[in-house]
Amino acid sequence: MPNGYLSEPTVVRVRLYGEERDVTVEPGETILVAAIRASLDPPYSCVSGQCATCRAKLVSGTVTMDNNDVLTEEEIAEGYILTCQAHPTAHGVSVDYDQ
Repeated sequence: MPNGYLSEPTVVRVRLYGEERDVTVEPGETILVAAIRASLDPPYSCVSGQCATCRAKLVSGTVTMDNNDVLTEEEIAEGYILTCQAHPTAHGVSVDYDQ
């Protein structure tokens, strides 16, 4: 497991299309993959950190992104993440695709 990733499953709250759901993110799994596995139908395209289709706002908690070729420093400072590249680094993560 890369440094910073959680070594145990964690629950992430996902706001999407006006609804909130809790999804379990397995160790090494991205938030996007967990949301797809939970049948949430999140927006995504490239799955490589290059298009921002999967962009969401990090409402609480902390994550690390494997790759980011599209978000600006300003967007990151405002809390935006690429869910296809984002791994929770602590419990209590909440993301909002609607913002």
